[in-house]
Amino acid sequence: MKVKLLFICSIFFMASFCERNELPKKNSFENETFIFLYFKTEKECLDAQPSSDFFINCHSEINFLEESVAEIILTDIIWRGEYKVEKKNIIVTFEDNYEVADGTIVFQIMNKSKLKRLDDNTVWNKMVGNSIWD
Repeated sequence: MKVKLLFICSIFFMASFCERNELPKKNSFENETFIFLYFKTEKECLDAQPSSDFFINCHSEINFLEESVAEIILTDIIWRGEYKVEKKNIIVTFEDNYEVADGTIVFQIMNKSKLKRLDDNTVWNKMVGNSIWD
């Protein structure tokens, strides 16, 4: 009896160290936008702008649209592709282009509001509201 009780207690003890997984459901990224900011504040971004008519981006963003369609802005071009969720990753595929040379970007799902881009280890945050600075 003591062995059985000890065994059951050890299972509960080991289970208490398991990480709870807060992964979103498969299609819960639909109509969500995630951003990576190049500057901490809007003021820093504006201060970094050259004096000419040229404007440098303050962020990159990815929009997960309906029917597994994704749009990503890395510099100043919108690239459209498809995405699928596999376990803890979102795999986004595009036609080959100069910004995504192999045609694939993989994001690791950290939680409901953070994605980690695996090729450069940047953390992209879920956009809340209408401004990237919120």
